Amino acid sequence: MKPLDIAAALFAIEQMPKVLGCDDEPFWDISLDKNVDEIEAFLGRPFQTFDGKELYKTPAEKAAVLFYQIIKDHKLENGNKRTAVILTLTFLFMNGYWLMMGFYDMYHLALTVAASKAGEREATMKDLIGTFDEKMVRMPWFQRLLLGRFSDVFTNK
Repeated sequence: MKPLDIAAALFAIEQMPKVLGCDDEPFWDISLDKNVDEIEAFLGRPFQTFDGKELYKTPAEKAAVLFYQIIKDHKLENGNKRTAVILTLTFLFMNGYWLMMGFYDMYHLALTVAASKAGEREATMKDLIGTFDEKMVRMPWFQRLLLGRFSDVFTNK
């Protein structure tokens, strides 16, 4: 899997709310450098290693930690849950996966994560990974081919 780069993340945050029909909700100001630094830190979490080994090996684990950390770290001024939904969907899409969940189902999942206690991290992550494993589908080869051809929209190439 490939990490989501900052250019693709910012593009998704700017455009995806319009696509998903949630553009009437306030988001954080993309122009604030502090927020961009926070997003870059989140994007690296799925690829963390310890002693040379990846901490999160499967696509579901990588997506779950990205989703969880954006919500629980609550570093953005506004829109942490919506940003988690958008960046998780974008991360999966760019890697040839999709979650068979609607935006509002994912947002409800985000509310559940937000309401979880710090001591429940392991259980919450286990539930997230289970949900993502169950709902995640690999896009057919022709969609992945198109994605490869048109991914320059996301990566500014």
